[in-house]
Amino acid sequence: MKQMVFCCALIVGAPAAAETYSVSLGGKTLGQLSYVGAGKKVTLSSTLDNTPLGVFNGTFVGTSTGSVTSSTFTGDSKSSRKQRVVEVKIAKGRAIETTITPVDELTELSDITLVPAGIMDPVRAMGQLFHAKGCPEAVQMYDGRRVVTMRSDAGTQTGDTLICAVSYKVTAGPGHLSPLGISSAKMALIYDVSEGQQVLQNLKISSGIFSVSLDRQ
Repeated sequence: MKQMVFCCALIVGAPAAAETYSVSLGGKTLGQLSYVGAGKKVTLSSTLDNTPLGVFNGTFVGTSTGSVTSSTFTGDSKSSRKQRVVEVKIAKGRAIETTITPVDELTELSDITLVPAGIMDPVRAMGQLFHAKGCPEAVQMYDGRRVVTMRSDAGTQTGDTLICAVSYKVTAGPGHLSPLGISSAKMALIYDVSEGQQVLQNLKISSGIFSVSLDRQ
């Protein structure tokens, strides 16, 4: 569940206000997700504190320093069941170093020699969705454990609303939510394109019985 939320993602200049989204499942609010950038540092964080029976409660803080193609990413996931810290360094779209604690969270794709070129870290990838101009370009995201490809259609616009359908697919490495191994999902991005700007208002991600919604606050 948390990983679906994280997958549901460079602000330059003065410190920017956080873009905050409520996270819900079946109309029930589970928590919130925030994206904020200041110069070369961008942070994606989420808190889930109202999941069914508290099973998926936890926090995630991902920080990316650098640029879209060259960055240092740190992801810290905490829950009642476990904690994982991932550090990934990317240079010119290639993974050059991956460290994961504890080591039993390593996967085959934690070996950087197996990671394809043209990747970006999860924070930068989500930024491509949040701050797209038109529907987002195709993205290859590497989180230290797997590679995910996100591809959008051309989108449909009605009035001031642009809707982009995005496929989400694990193209190398294990699926999410072991032992379920979720490896694909469908995403719908709904943008307000009024007044010459484009603002993400809603993101829906669905896979099997799960359907999570992020709504801009």
